[in-house]
Amino acid sequence: MAQNYYWAGFVFYSATVIFIGFYVWWRDKNLGKEMDNAAYWEASRNLSSWAVGLSISASMMSVSWSCVYGVQLFYWYGLGGAWLLIIPWLITMGGFFIFAPRFRRMQAFSQPQLLEKRFGPRSRQLLAPALIVVFITWAGAEIFAAGKIIAPFLGLPLDWMLLLITLIVAAYSYTGGFEAVVSTDKIQFVLVALFITAISLLAWHALPRGISLLKQVRPPKQLSPYLLISPGIALILMTFIAYLPGWLIETDVWIRLQAARSDRSARQGIFIASLNSLIFVGLMPFIIGSAALLLYPAHNGVIPPSLQDGSLIFTRIMQDYAPVWLNVLLTVGLIAAAMSTIDTCGNVVALSFSHDLLEPALRDTWTAKKLNRLARLSSLSAIFISFIYALFTDSLWDIFYLSSGILTTTVFIPVLASFFKSTTPRQIHFSIGFGFLATLIFYFLEKQGALNPWQPGAISKTGLGYILWGFLFSTAGFLIGKISKKESGHQLT
Repeated sequence: MAQNYYWAGFVFYSATVIFIGFYVWWRDKNLGKEMDNAAYWEASRNLSSWAVGLSISASMMSVSWSCVYGVQLFYWYGLGGAWLLIIPWLITMGGFFIFAPRFRRMQAFSQPQLLEKRFGPRSRQLLAPALIVVFITWAGAEIFAAGKIIAPFLGLPLDWMLLLITLIVAAYSYTGGFEAVVSTDKIQFVLVALFITAISLLAWHALPRGISLLKQVRPPKQLSPYLLISPGIALILMTFIAYLPGWLIETDVWIRLQAARSDRSARQGIFIASLNSLIFVGLMPFIIGSAALLLYPAHNGVIPPSLQDGSLIFTRIMQDYAPVWLNVLLTVGLIAAAMSTIDTCGNVVALSFSHDLLEPALRDTWTAKKLNRLARLSSLSAIFISFIYALFTDSLWDIFYLSSGILTTTVFIPVLASFFKSTTPRQIHFSIGFGFLATLIFYFLEKQGALNPWQPGAISKTGLGYILWGFLFSTAGFLIGKISKKESGHQLT
Protein backbone atom coordinates (compact mmCIF):
# COMPACT_ATOMS: atom_id res chain seq x y z
CA MET A 1 0.00 0.00 0.00
CA ALA A 2 2.77 2.43 0.94
CA GLN A 3 4.44 1.79 -2.41
CA ASN A 4 1.35 3.15 -4.18
CA TYR A 5 1.79 6.46 -2.37
CA TYR A 6 5.43 6.63 -3.42
CA TRP A 7 4.44 6.02 -7.01
CA ALA A 8 1.74 8.69 -6.84
CA GLY A 9 4.24 11.28 -5.62
CA PHE A 10 6.78 10.23 -8.25
CA VAL A 11 4.26 10.43 -11.11
CA PHE A 12 2.85 13.78 -9.97
CA TYR A 13 6.27 15.43 -9.76
CA SER A 14 7.45 13.92 -13.04
CA ALA A 15 4.33 15.18 -14.82
CA THR A 16 4.96 18.67 -13.41
CA VAL A 17 8.51 19.03 -14.75
CA ILE A 18 7.59 17.51 -18.11
CA PHE A 19 4.74 20.05 -18.33
CA ILE A 20 7.21 22.89 -17.69
CA GLY A 21 9.38 21.70 -20.59
CA PHE A 22 6.40 21.57 -22.94
CA TYR A 23 5.18 24.96 -21.71
CA VAL A 24 8.53 26.59 -22.56
CA TRP A 25 8.40 25.00 -26.03
CA TRP A 26 4.77 26.10 -26.57
CA ARG A 27 5.49 29.67 -25.44
CA ASP A 28 8.57 29.94 -27.65
CA LYS A 29 6.55 28.60 -30.56
CA ASN A 30 3.93 31.33 -30.10
CA LEU A 31 6.73 33.91 -29.98
CA GLY A 32 8.34 32.48 -33.11
CA LYS A 33 11.41 31.32 -31.12
CA GLU A 34 10.96 27.56 -31.19
CA MET A 35 13.75 27.31 -33.78
CA ASP A 36 15.94 29.95 -32.12
CA ASN A 37 19.05 28.27 -30.70
CA ALA A 38 19.98 31.42 -28.78
CA ALA A 39 16.74 31.01 -26.82
CA TYR A 40 17.22 27.24 -26.51
CA TRP A 41 20.81 27.35 -25.24
CA GLU A 42 21.02 30.73 -23.49
CA ALA A 43 17.47 31.51 -22.22
CA SER A 44 17.87 34.81 -24.14
CA ARG A 45 20.38 35.95 -21.45
CA ASN A 46 17.63 37.40 -19.28
CA LEU A 47 17.80 35.45 -16.01
CA SER A 48 17.02 37.27 -12.75
CA SER A 49 19.27 37.07 -9.70
CA TRP A 50 16.88 34.61 -8.05
CA ALA A 51 16.81 32.42 -11.15
CA VAL A 52 20.64 32.38 -11.24
CA GLY A 53 21.02 31.77 -7.50
CA LEU A 54 18.37 29.09 -7.14
CA SER A 55 19.52 27.29 -10.28
CA ILE A 56 23.13 27.11 -9.03
CA SER A 57 21.85 26.08 -5.60
CA ALA A 58 19.64 23.32 -6.96
CA SER A 59 22.50 21.93 -9.03
CA MET A 60 24.81 21.72 -6.03
CA MET A 61 22.09 20.48 -3.66
CA SER A 62 22.01 17.16 -5.47
CA VAL A 63 21.54 13.56 -4.42
CA SER A 64 25.16 12.71 -5.17
CA TRP A 65 26.76 15.85 -3.67
CA SER A 66 24.59 16.92 -0.69
CA CYS A 67 22.47 13.86 -0.03
CA VAL A 68 25.07 11.12 -0.38
CA TYR A 69 28.66 12.33 -0.71
CA GLY A 70 28.43 15.36 1.61
CA VAL A 71 26.78 13.28 4.33
CA GLN A 72 29.25 10.44 3.75
CA LEU A 73 32.18 12.80 4.33
CA PHE A 74 30.85 13.93 7.72
CA TYR A 75 30.12 10.30 8.64
CA TRP A 76 33.58 9.16 7.51
CA TYR A 77 35.62 12.03 8.98
CA GLY A 78 33.43 13.99 11.40
CA LEU A 79 33.66 17.79 11.39
CA GLY A 80 36.91 17.66 9.38
CA GLY A 81 34.91 16.38 6.40
CA ALA A 82 34.01 20.03 5.72
CA TRP A 83 37.48 20.50 4.16
CA LEU A 84 36.63 18.00 1.42
CA LEU A 85 33.50 19.66 0.02
CA ILE A 86 31.74 22.64 1.55
CA ILE A 87 34.82 24.77 2.35
CA PRO A 88 36.36 24.59 -1.16
CA TRP A 89 32.89 25.15 -2.65
CA LEU A 90 32.32 28.34 -0.61
CA ILE A 91 35.77 29.59 -1.65
CA THR A 92 34.73 28.89 -5.24
CA MET A 93 31.55 30.94 -4.79
CA GLY A 94 33.66 33.79 -3.43
CA GLY A 95 35.85 33.65 -6.54
CA PHE A 96 32.85 33.78 -8.87
CA PHE A 97 31.39 36.70 -6.91
CA ILE A 98 34.60 38.69 -7.36
CA PHE A 99 35.20 37.83 -11.02
CA ALA A 100 31.61 37.68 -12.35
CA PRO A 101 31.77 41.11 -14.05
CA ARG A 102 35.12 40.24 -15.61
CA PHE A 103 33.82 36.91 -16.91
CA ARG A 104 30.72 38.55 -18.35
CA ARG A 105 32.74 41.18 -20.22
CA MET A 106 34.20 38.41 -22.33
CA GLN A 107 30.79 38.05 -24.05
CA ALA A 108 31.25 34.29 -24.43
CA PHE A 109 28.39 32.07 -23.31
CA SER A 110 30.53 28.92 -23.12
CA GLN A 111 34.20 28.51 -22.31
CA PRO A 112 35.06 26.85 -25.65
CA GLN A 113 33.45 29.88 -27.29
CA LEU A 114 35.67 32.12 -25.15
CA LEU A 115 38.79 30.31 -26.37
CA GLU A 116 37.66 30.54 -29.98
CA LYS A 117 37.30 34.32 -29.70
CA ARG A 118 40.88 34.59 -28.48
CA PHE A 119 42.69 31.70 -30.15
CA GLY A 120 40.64 30.41 -33.07
CA PRO A 121 38.27 27.48 -33.72
CA ARG A 122 40.84 24.76 -32.96
CA SER A 123 40.89 25.82 -29.30
CA ARG A 124 37.12 25.47 -29.13
CA GLN A 125 37.26 22.02 -30.68
CA LEU A 126 39.95 20.83 -28.25
CA LEU A 127 38.32 22.06 -25.04
CA ALA A 128 34.75 20.88 -25.69
CA PRO A 129 35.53 17.11 -25.47
CA ALA A 130 37.08 17.54 -22.01
CA LEU A 131 33.92 19.25 -20.77
CA ILE A 132 31.79 16.51 -22.31
CA VAL A 133 33.73 13.85 -20.36
CA VAL A 134 33.48 15.79 -17.07
CA PHE A 135 29.76 16.44 -17.21
CA ILE A 136 28.79 12.99 -18.50
CA THR A 137 30.49 11.53 -15.42
CA TRP A 138 28.70 14.01 -13.12
CA ALA A 139 25.29 13.37 -14.70
CA GLY A 140 25.89 9.62 -14.60
CA ALA A 141 26.88 9.81 -10.93
CA GLU A 142 23.68 11.65 -10.12
CA ILE A 143 21.49 9.16 -12.00
CA PHE A 144 23.25 6.31 -10.16
CA ALA A 145 23.00 7.90 -6.70
CA ALA A 146 19.33 8.83 -7.14
CA GLY A 147 18.36 5.43 -8.49
CA LYS A 148 20.12 3.64 -5.66
CA ILE A 149 18.21 5.61 -3.01
CA ILE A 150 14.78 5.78 -4.67
CA ALA A 151 14.53 2.25 -6.12
CA PRO A 152 13.74 0.54 -2.76
CA PHE A 153 10.75 2.85 -2.17
CA LEU A 154 9.22 2.23 -5.61
CA GLY A 155 10.08 -1.47 -5.60
CA LEU A 156 11.99 -1.28 -8.89
CA PRO A 157 15.27 -2.96 -9.87
CA LEU A 158 18.10 -0.44 -9.89
CA ASP A 159 18.62 -0.47 -13.68
CA TRP A 160 14.93 0.20 -14.35
CA MET A 161 14.94 3.06 -11.83
CA LEU A 162 17.93 4.62 -13.58
CA LEU A 163 16.14 4.36 -16.93
CA LEU A 164 12.93 5.91 -15.60
CA ILE A 165 14.76 8.94 -14.18
CA THR A 166 16.63 9.31 -17.47
CA LEU A 167 13.43 9.29 -19.56
CA ILE A 168 11.81 12.04 -17.50
CA VAL A 169 14.82 14.38 -17.53
CA ALA A 170 15.32 13.75 -21.25
CA ALA A 171 11.69 14.70 -21.96
CA TYR A 172 11.75 18.20 -20.46
CA SER A 173 15.36 18.91 -21.48
CA TYR A 174 14.48 18.09 -25.11
CA THR A 175 11.41 20.33 -25.23
CA GLY A 176 12.43 23.27 -23.06
CA GLY A 177 16.23 23.52 -23.29
CA PHE A 178 18.25 25.64 -20.87
CA GLU A 179 15.27 27.73 -19.77
CA ALA A 180 13.35 24.58 -18.78
CA VAL A 181 16.41 23.46 -16.82
CA VAL A 182 16.51 26.77 -14.94
CA SER A 183 12.73 26.91 -14.47
CA THR A 184 12.54 23.40 -13.02
CA ASP A 185 15.55 24.20 -10.85
CA LYS A 186 13.46 26.76 -8.92
CA ILE A 187 10.88 24.13 -7.99
CA GLN A 188 13.58 21.57 -7.38
CA PHE A 189 15.42 23.91 -5.01
CA VAL A 190 12.37 24.32 -2.78
CA LEU A 191 11.72 20.56 -2.70
CA VAL A 192 15.37 19.71 -2.05
CA ALA A 193 15.64 22.32 0.71
CA LEU A 194 12.54 20.89 2.41
CA PHE A 195 13.86 17.38 1.94
CA ILE A 196 17.28 18.00 3.48
CA THR A 197 15.70 20.01 6.33
CA ALA A 198 13.25 17.20 7.11
CA ILE A 199 15.99 14.53 7.14
CA SER A 200 18.09 16.75 9.42
CA LEU A 201 15.19 17.08 11.87
CA LEU A 202 14.48 13.35 11.76
CA ALA A 203 18.12 12.53 12.46
CA TRP A 204 18.31 15.12 15.24
CA HIS A 205 15.16 13.88 17.02
CA ALA A 206 16.18 10.23 16.62
CA LEU A 207 19.18 10.75 18.89
CA PRO A 208 18.75 9.57 22.48
CA ARG A 209 18.11 12.44 24.88
CA GLY A 210 21.18 14.05 26.31
CA ILE A 211 23.50 12.99 23.46
CA SER A 212 25.16 15.85 21.58
CA LEU A 213 26.08 15.80 17.90
CA LEU A 214 29.57 16.82 18.99
CA LYS A 215 30.02 13.74 21.17
CA GLN A 216 33.55 12.43 20.69
CA VAL A 217 33.01 9.35 18.53
CA ARG A 218 35.94 8.39 16.34
CA PRO A 219 34.83 8.53 12.68
CA PRO A 220 35.66 5.33 10.74
CA LYS A 221 38.12 6.95 8.32
CA GLN A 222 39.75 9.54 10.57
CA LEU A 223 43.45 9.83 9.70
CA SER A 224 44.59 12.71 11.89
CA PRO A 225 44.36 12.64 15.71
CA TYR A 226 42.82 16.12 15.51
CA LEU A 227 39.10 16.10 14.64
CA LEU A 228 39.21 19.48 12.88
CA ILE A 229 41.65 18.10 10.31
CA SER A 230 40.54 14.47 10.56
CA PRO A 231 41.08 13.61 6.84
CA GLY A 232 44.78 14.49 7.25
CA ILE A 233 46.71 17.43 5.84
CA ALA A 234 47.76 15.59 2.67
CA LEU A 235 44.19 14.72 1.62
CA ILE A 236 42.94 18.21 2.44
CA LEU A 237 45.69 19.84 0.37
CA MET A 238 45.19 17.44 -2.53
CA THR A 239 41.45 18.12 -2.43
CA PHE A 240 42.06 21.87 -2.68
CA ILE A 241 44.45 21.31 -5.58
CA ALA A 242 41.98 18.99 -7.31
CA TYR A 243 38.87 21.09 -6.76
CA LEU A 244 39.59 24.80 -6.50
CA PRO A 245 41.22 25.65 -9.87
CA GLY A 246 38.64 23.64 -11.85
CA TRP A 247 35.66 24.79 -9.81
CA LEU A 248 36.65 28.44 -10.17
CA ILE A 249 35.91 28.17 -13.89
CA GLU A 250 33.17 25.53 -13.62
CA THR A 251 31.05 25.56 -16.76
CA ASP A 252 27.56 25.18 -15.30
CA VAL A 253 28.12 28.19 -13.01
CA TRP A 254 29.78 30.13 -15.85
CA ILE A 255 26.81 29.77 -18.21
CA ARG A 256 24.37 30.91 -15.54
CA LEU A 257 26.42 34.04 -14.96
CA GLN A 258 26.49 34.69 -18.71
CA ALA A 259 22.71 34.19 -18.90
CA ALA A 260 22.04 36.75 -16.13
CA ARG A 261 20.44 40.01 -17.27
CA SER A 262 23.14 42.16 -15.60
CA ASP A 263 26.36 42.06 -13.57
CA ARG A 264 24.34 42.93 -10.49
CA SER A 265 21.97 40.01 -11.08
CA ALA A 266 24.93 37.67 -11.57
CA ARG A 267 26.57 38.71 -8.30
CA GLN A 268 23.33 38.61 -6.34
CA GLY A 269 22.73 35.13 -7.74
CA ILE A 270 26.14 33.99 -6.49
CA PHE A 271 25.40 35.40 -3.03
CA ILE A 272 22.07 33.52 -2.90
CA ALA A 273 23.78 30.30 -4.00
CA SER A 274 26.54 30.75 -1.39
CA LEU A 275 24.06 31.18 1.46
CA ASN A 276 22.05 28.17 0.34
CA SER A 277 25.21 26.08 0.01
CA LEU A 278 26.34 26.97 3.52
CA ILE A 279 23.03 25.74 4.92
CA PHE A 280 22.14 22.80 2.69
CA VAL A 281 25.56 21.51 1.57
CA GLY A 282 27.39 22.31 4.80
CA LEU A 283 25.36 22.64 8.00
CA MET A 284 22.55 20.15 7.40
CA PRO A 285 24.68 17.36 5.92
CA PHE A 286 26.91 17.80 9.00
CA ILE A 287 23.87 17.28 11.25
CA ILE A 288 22.78 14.20 9.29
CA GLY A 289 26.26 12.66 9.03
CA SER A 290 27.08 13.30 12.70
CA ALA A 291 23.73 11.90 13.85
CA ALA A 292 24.21 8.82 11.66
CA LEU A 293 27.61 8.26 13.27
CA LEU A 294 25.80 7.97 16.61
CA LEU A 295 22.71 6.10 15.34
CA TYR A 296 24.63 3.64 13.15
CA PRO A 297 28.13 3.59 14.66
CA ALA A 298 31.09 1.97 12.97
CA HIS A 299 32.73 -0.80 14.97
CA ASN A 300 36.52 -0.85 14.89
CA GLY A 301 36.40 1.34 11.79
CA VAL A 302 33.97 -1.00 9.97
CA ILE A 303 30.82 0.72 8.66
CA PRO A 304 27.58 -1.30 9.08
CA PRO A 305 26.83 -3.19 5.83
CA SER A 306 23.28 -1.80 5.75
CA LEU A 307 24.71 1.69 5.12
CA GLN A 308 26.73 0.51 2.10
CA ASP A 309 29.79 2.59 3.07
CA GLY A 310 27.51 5.48 4.04
CA SER A 311 25.72 5.85 0.69
CA LEU A 312 22.38 4.71 2.16
CA ILE A 313 22.30 6.90 5.27
CA PHE A 314 19.34 8.86 3.88
CA THR A 315 17.46 5.68 3.03
CA ARG A 316 18.00 4.20 6.51
CA ILE A 317 16.87 7.36 8.30
CA MET A 318 13.76 7.57 6.12
CA GLN A 319 12.91 3.89 6.62
CA ASP A 320 13.63 3.85 10.36
CA TYR A 321 12.27 7.19 11.56
CA ALA A 322 9.79 8.71 9.05
CA PRO A 323 6.07 7.86 8.75
CA VAL A 324 4.76 6.79 5.34
CA TRP A 325 3.14 10.13 4.50
CA LEU A 326 6.40 11.97 5.18
CA ASN A 327 8.40 9.40 3.23
CA VAL A 328 6.23 10.10 0.19
CA LEU A 329 7.09 13.81 0.36
CA LEU A 330 10.73 13.04 1.04
CA THR A 331 10.88 10.73 -1.97
CA VAL A 332 9.62 13.58 -4.16
CA GLY A 333 12.37 15.77 -2.70
CA LEU A 334 14.94 13.12 -3.58
CA ILE A 335 13.68 12.96 -7.15
CA ALA A 336 13.89 16.76 -7.40
CA ALA A 337 17.44 16.75 -6.06
CA ALA A 338 18.47 14.19 -8.65
CA MET A 339 16.82 15.81 -11.65
CA SER A 340 18.16 19.30 -10.88
CA THR A 341 21.74 18.07 -11.30
CA ILE A 342 21.14 15.58 -14.10
CA ASP A 343 19.50 18.22 -16.31
CA THR A 344 22.25 20.76 -15.57
CA CYS A 345 25.08 18.36 -16.43
CA GLY A 346 23.25 17.02 -19.48
CA ASN A 347 22.74 20.57 -20.69
CA VAL A 348 26.49 21.29 -20.49
CA VAL A 349 27.27 18.07 -22.38
CA ALA A 350 24.80 18.95 -25.14
CA LEU A 351 26.03 22.56 -25.21
CA SER A 352 29.64 21.43 -25.62
CA PHE A 353 28.77 18.90 -28.32
CA SER A 354 26.21 20.80 -30.40
CA HIS A 355 26.82 24.49 -29.66
CA ASP A 356 30.62 24.27 -29.45
CA LEU A 357 31.64 21.41 -31.72
CA LEU A 358 29.07 21.03 -34.50
CA GLU A 359 27.05 24.23 -34.92
CA PRO A 360 30.00 26.51 -35.83
CA ALA A 361 30.84 24.24 -38.78
CA LEU A 362 27.22 23.79 -39.88
CA ARG A 363 25.82 27.28 -39.35
CA ASP A 364 26.49 28.45 -42.91
CA THR A 365 24.96 25.43 -44.61
CA TRP A 366 22.16 24.24 -42.30
CA THR A 367 18.83 25.96 -41.77
CA ALA A 368 17.78 27.23 -38.34
CA LYS A 369 15.28 24.38 -38.15
CA LYS A 370 17.93 21.71 -38.71
CA LEU A 371 20.31 23.34 -36.22
CA ASN A 372 17.58 23.48 -33.59
CA ARG A 373 16.72 19.84 -34.18
CA LEU A 374 20.42 19.03 -33.71
CA ALA A 375 20.44 20.97 -30.43
CA ARG A 376 17.40 19.11 -29.09
CA LEU A 377 18.70 15.70 -30.16
CA SER A 378 22.04 16.54 -28.51
CA SER A 379 20.22 17.25 -25.24
CA LEU A 380 18.41 13.94 -25.53
CA SER A 381 21.60 12.03 -26.36
CA ALA A 382 23.54 13.62 -23.49
CA ILE A 383 21.07 12.32 -20.91
CA PHE A 384 21.05 8.80 -22.38
CA ILE A 385 24.85 8.61 -22.61
CA SER A 386 24.96 9.61 -18.94
CA PHE A 387 22.49 6.81 -18.21
CA ILE A 388 24.82 4.29 -19.87
CA TYR A 389 27.69 5.61 -17.75
CA ALA A 390 25.50 5.27 -14.62
CA LEU A 391 25.02 1.56 -15.32
CA PHE A 392 28.76 1.03 -14.74
CA THR A 393 29.17 3.37 -11.77
CA ASP A 394 30.02 2.13 -8.29
CA SER A 395 32.07 4.87 -6.54
CA LEU A 396 31.23 8.56 -6.16
CA TRP A 397 34.69 9.25 -4.69
CA ASP A 398 36.52 8.45 -7.92
CA ILE A 399 33.93 10.23 -10.06
CA PHE A 400 34.10 13.54 -8.21
CA TYR A 401 37.87 13.68 -7.92
CA LEU A 402 38.60 12.55 -11.49
CA SER A 403 36.03 14.85 -13.12
CA SER A 404 36.95 17.86 -10.98
CA GLY A 405 40.59 17.01 -11.59
CA ILE A 406 40.06 17.21 -15.36
CA LEU A 407 38.60 20.70 -14.92
CA THR A 408 41.74 21.65 -13.01
CA THR A 409 44.27 20.01 -15.32
CA THR A 410 42.64 20.72 -18.69
CA VAL A 411 40.30 23.71 -18.45
CA PHE A 412 41.74 25.99 -15.75
CA ILE A 413 45.01 27.10 -17.41
CA PRO A 414 43.50 27.73 -20.89
CA VAL A 415 40.57 29.76 -19.50
CA LEU A 416 42.81 31.73 -17.13
CA ALA A 417 45.40 32.34 -19.86
CA SER A 418 42.73 33.75 -22.18
CA PHE A 419 42.67 36.88 -20.02
CA PHE A 420 46.32 37.65 -20.89
CA LYS A 421 47.14 39.26 -24.23
CA SER A 422 50.53 37.54 -24.60
CA THR A 423 49.06 34.01 -24.65
CA THR A 424 49.34 32.23 -28.00
CA PRO A 425 47.03 29.61 -29.58
CA ARG A 426 49.83 27.04 -29.53
CA GLN A 427 50.13 27.38 -25.74
CA ILE A 428 46.42 26.76 -25.33
CA HIS A 429 46.41 23.73 -27.63
CA PHE A 430 49.43 22.14 -25.94
CA SER A 431 48.08 22.82 -22.46
CA ILE A 432 44.69 21.22 -23.21
CA GLY A 433 46.19 18.19 -24.96
CA PHE A 434 48.96 17.52 -22.44
CA GLY A 435 46.71 18.07 -19.41
CA PHE A 436 43.79 15.93 -20.58
CA LEU A 437 45.82 12.96 -21.77
CA ALA A 438 48.20 13.03 -18.80
CA THR A 439 45.32 13.09 -16.30
CA LEU A 440 43.73 9.99 -17.80
CA ILE A 441 47.03 8.13 -18.20
CA PHE A 442 48.25 8.90 -14.69
CA TYR A 443 44.82 8.06 -13.23
CA PHE A 444 45.14 4.50 -14.50
CA LEU A 445 48.79 4.33 -13.41
CA GLU A 446 47.77 5.51 -9.94
CA LYS A 447 45.12 2.78 -9.72
CA GLN A 448 47.78 0.19 -10.57
CA GLY A 449 50.18 1.54 -7.92
CA ALA A 450 52.75 2.38 -10.59
CA LEU A 451 53.20 5.96 -9.31
CA ASN A 452 54.11 5.01 -5.75
CA PRO A 453 57.90 4.95 -6.34
CA TRP A 454 57.74 8.39 -8.01
CA GLN A 455 55.80 10.42 -5.46
CA PRO A 456 55.82 10.99 -1.67
CA GLY A 457 54.03 8.38 0.40
CA ALA A 458 51.56 10.92 1.81
CA ILE A 459 50.37 11.74 -1.71
CA SER A 460 50.19 8.08 -2.71
CA LYS A 461 47.93 7.36 0.26
CA THR A 462 45.38 9.91 -0.98
CA GLY A 463 45.15 8.19 -4.38
CA LEU A 464 45.05 11.65 -5.99
CA GLY A 465 48.61 12.05 -7.21
CA TYR A 466 47.44 11.77 -10.82
CA ILE A 467 45.89 15.24 -10.54
CA LEU A 468 49.26 16.76 -9.65
CA TRP A 469 50.87 14.99 -12.60
CA GLY A 470 48.10 16.12 -14.93
CA PHE A 471 48.45 19.72 -13.78
CA LEU A 472 52.24 19.59 -14.19
CA PHE A 473 51.86 18.30 -17.75
CA SER A 474 49.25 20.96 -18.54
CA THR A 475 51.66 23.63 -17.27
CA ALA A 476 54.52 22.03 -19.21
CA GLY A 477 52.41 22.03 -22.39
CA PHE A 478 51.66 25.71 -21.89
CA LEU A 479 55.37 26.54 -21.48
CA ILE A 480 56.46 24.30 -24.38
CA GLY A 481 53.92 26.06 -26.59
CA LYS A 482 55.55 29.36 -25.73
CA ILE A 483 59.10 28.08 -26.32
CA SER A 484 58.30 26.30 -29.57
CA LYS A 485 56.61 29.43 -30.87
CA LYS A 486 59.70 31.47 -30.14
CA GLU A 487 61.99 28.89 -31.78
CA SER A 488 59.88 28.66 -34.91
CA GLY A 489 59.80 32.43 -35.10
CA HIS A 490 63.59 32.57 -34.70
CA GLN A 491 64.11 30.00 -37.46
CA LEU A 492 61.90 31.99 -39.79
CA THR A 493 64.05 35.04 -39.30
